[in-house]
Amino acid sequence: MPRFSILLPALLLGACTYHTSRSSIVVVTDAKGVVENCASLGEIDGQDGSQAIMPLDKTRDSVVARLKIAAAEKGGTHVHATAADIKWKGPDTKGTVYKCKP
Repeated sequence: MPRFSILLPALLLGACTYHTSRSSIVVVTDAKGVVENCASLGEIDGQDGSQAIMPLDKTRDSVVARLKIAAAEKGGTHVHATAADIKWKGPDTKGTVYKCKP
């Protein structure tokens, strides 16, 4: 048991995701109409191995954060994903990145 008490904080810290200024402006939505006039940049996944030990609400937050970060890295402004729904229960963590004009 002593080993687990040492590993748990390390696992939880490893699950953190950090937004940058670029990723914080990315919009994650489950409404197709929001991105219908935007250019698709490809598929991404917000999956992370540590999500199996996290509560569901924290898992959703982590998935959305990872989707935003991945979208920003591709130059996207929006992500269409089922994880955007507040009632999301998993397991789908994928999304489509879009670049929308202002």
